[in-house]
Amino acid sequence: MDSFKQLVLQWLKEKTEKEEPLEVISFYNEMPVRVKIKPLSIENFKVVGWKGNPKILPAIDQTQKFFISFFHPEYRENRILSAGVLYYNNDYIETTFPSLTIEPKFNRTAVRITVSEFKPVYVDIKAEGVTLSTKVADISEGGIGVFLDKGVLKLGEDVILTLKFPDGVVISNVPAKVVRIELVPGNKKEEKAGLAFVSLKERYRNVISKYIIQRQKEIIAEFKMLTDE
Repeated sequence: MDSFKQLVLQWLKEKTEKEEPLEVISFYNEMPVRVKIKPLSIENFKVVGWKGNPKILPAIDQTQKFFISFFHPEYRENRILSAGVLYYNNDYIETTFPSLTIEPKFNRTAVRITVSEFKPVYVDIKAEGVTLSTKVADISEGGIGVFLDKGVLKLGEDVILTLKFPDGVVISNVPAKVVRIELVPGNKKEEKAGLAFVSLKERYRNVISKYIIQRQKEIIAEFKMLTDE
C-alpha cells in the first residue's frame, strides 16, 4: 500500500477518534468556501464519512468535491488533498478517500470569479484563421476562462480579445495567450480555455477590478440566501 495513503489514513483515524474537525474547502462560483467538519468513518481506503455542514452544500453542488490541507510529517510542508463527494445532505457527507492533488485554484495570484448568467460578459476572440464571439465563463485581472468547441484554439496560441461588459463598457484589442486547455467532463466536443492577458492598460484593469468587486458582492449575497436557515 502507498506509504502516503497510509500517512493520510493514520491522520484521519486520529482525527476521527478525537472527534476533531478538519477545515475543508470547496468553491462556489470560483470563490472559496471554508468550513470545519468532523470525519466519522473510514472504509478500506475507499470511502470516508463526514459530519454534514449545510454551509458548504451550495459549493459541493457545483464542484462535487472538496479539498483538505494535510501537513506532511516527513517533508514538513502542507499538501492539498482532494476528496470526491459521493453523497451528501445537511447531516452527512460521503466522499472518496482523499488523494494528493494539484489544484490551480490554490496558486492563483489574482481573484477569479464566475461571470453572472443573467448579466453576462461577452468576448470576441481573434486568432490565426479564427474569429468568434462567446460568453466569458470566469474572469480575473489576469485573464478569462471560456468554453469553446474542441480544437478551436491551441495551447500557447496568441489571441486578441474584445471584452463587452453588461454596463456597456468595452475593452478592445487586448493581447492574450492561451495558457490552459481542459476537457469538459462528460462532453467530448467542448473544452475550457484559459486566456491570460499579455498586457492590460491600467484603466482597463480598473474596469475589470470594479466588475469583480461587484460580482463578489452578488455571489456572497446569493450564497447567504442559499445557506440561511
